[in-house]
Amino acid sequence: MFNKISKYCFVLILIGFLASCTGSPFYHKNFMRGQVVNVDNNEVVICIGSKDGAKQGQALSAYRVEYEESTEEGDDGLTREYIGEVIIDSIINEHFARASISTGSIMKYDIVELKK
Repeated sequence: MFNKISKYCFVLILIGFLASCTGSPFYHKNFMRGQVVNVDNNEVVICIGSKDGAKQGQALSAYRVEYEESTEEGDDGLTREYIGEVIIDSIINEHFARASISTGSIMKYDIVELKK
């Protein structure tokens, strides 16, 4: 009985710790991720801003999620494919930034994340 209660307490503490980490500078510096909200020629607007720790000159990898209906058991049909890179040119506000496409063919709704 005591062992079971200990496990539940540990899980609750761990969840609380992880939730508090999402707002920390460590989280944003290491796990910055957002979405492309607009593409105009070679310029994109991304949903990553100053609140997320975005800085001018940062390189972000771009990924596209594709869905193919699968008939195989256990296969969800989702794939995540690297498609290129963007460089942050300027911060618009705490939620958005402008970036230039460095490589690849970036489209609206693609995912961008800080290069590691």
